Amino acid sequence: MSLKIIGGLFKNRTLKTPKTDKTRPTLAIMRKAVFDIVQSQVEEAAFLDLYAGSGAMGIEALSRGAAHATFVESERHAFGCIEQNCRLLDVQDKCTLMSYDTLLALKKIGKQGRTFDLVYADPPYAPAARSRLLEEILRFFDTHPLLNAGGRLFLEEAAPPTLKPDKLALTTLIHVDSRTFSRSVLHQFQMRG
Repeated sequence: MSLKIIGGLFKNRTLKTPKTDKTRPTLAIMRKAVFDIVQSQVEEAAFLDLYAGSGAMGIEALSRGAAHATFVESERHAFGCIEQNCRLLDVQDKCTLMSYDTLLALKKIGKQGRTFDLVYADPPYAPAARSRLLEEILRFFDTHPLLNAGGRLFLEEAAPPTLKPDKLALTTLIHVDSRTFSRSVLHQFQMRG
């Protein structure tokens, strides 16, 4: 499958994608929507791409002026694609790659004291694990200082959504909205600032 960067410095550059059914590229329409929302925040931002797949979201952020992108991906073929894509675009100095389970990676990042302005999480669409994973990610960001004040967290899941943001007792994250794009739903949260 061909995947192109849709904006910024690397616009129309083609990325390598994993030849596996364990990852799924984020739709171009959804990538565009996310970067339309954060266009005033992406310049010089620290971006965290969870369940990164090919790394398209983090690379899109770098293309649009983000200072740094951290990619978390445990599937080895996908991780290899991220490494190749970063080399292809010569952005290795602006990237941190972590081949870990997402929650373990978040704990490691937390211990390092690193923070982010923008976070995108696209966990597997497997119905049994989906809701639990999304809630665990949300609760982690709600209780650990990884997201800067005013920072945004985006969670993607299959439609119809299993996550019920209004049912979660969040203290530092605010649910901004949830939007449906084709067969996917994008939930947006913002850190109180």
